[in-house]
Amino acid sequence: MTLEINGLQAGYRAGVPVVHEVGLSVSGGSAVGIIGRNGAGKTCLAQTVHGVLSTQAGTIVLDGVEVHGLSVRQRVRRGLSLVPEGRMIFAQLSVRENLEMAAYGADKPLGRAELDRVCDIFPLLRTKLDDRAGTMSGGEQQWLALGRALVQQPSTIVLDEPSLGLSPVAIAGLGESLAVIRDHGVAIVLMEQNPHLLERLCDTVLLLDRGTFVRELDLVASGRDVIEQAYLGV
Repeated sequence: MTLEINGLQAGYRAGVPVVHEVGLSVSGGSAVGIIGRNGAGKTCLAQTVHGVLSTQAGTIVLDGVEVHGLSVRQRVRRGLSLVPEGRMIFAQLSVRENLEMAAYGADKPLGRAELDRVCDIFPLLRTKLDDRAGTMSGGEQQWLALGRALVQQPSTIVLDEPSLGLSPVAIAGLGESLAVIRDHGVAIVLMEQNPHLLERLCDTVLLLDRGTFVRELDLVASGRDVIEQAYLGV
């Protein structure tokens, strides 16, 4: 098991949990989706797994090692990367510099082989390596955000609303790229509201409501409709 979470409780203030009794597991080469309305706790969960927020209770185990007491940088070095909501790129830096900084944060200097690997998955980045990141479109910036995660050579990537603000064409491309990453053996935890993207990548989707998983949706058996019905019925 690449990532396993049990009984997780966390929030933005001590003693005021936003997510509670949350548990999930995901293995390398697979993806689990998490869907929920705004305010359901998706971002709190993503930030807690990554170490931005402290764990109030429960455990987070990555590749057999408990990491809930480790810093963000320590978790990144152990193979856990986050693609945050809003992308959070360094707009004034070039695409190459954004990638170099991400790799440096994981203590894995950006070599030619790793740069080629990222650019093979996101060919557009190869043509824009020397461009300022802030001049790119929203979709292009999302490829960069994913590229930054990939250069950290993670075993697990947590994505918080990666389709937010993207066109349908860009979302389709995002799904294709994430499928390639998954099929290369990376575990994916996808926080999303777009049923098309969830269906494209995940066999199972967990419905998050008020900080708790209230339902597990089997997409193999039921398809996209079960996401839409459950999401609207919360």
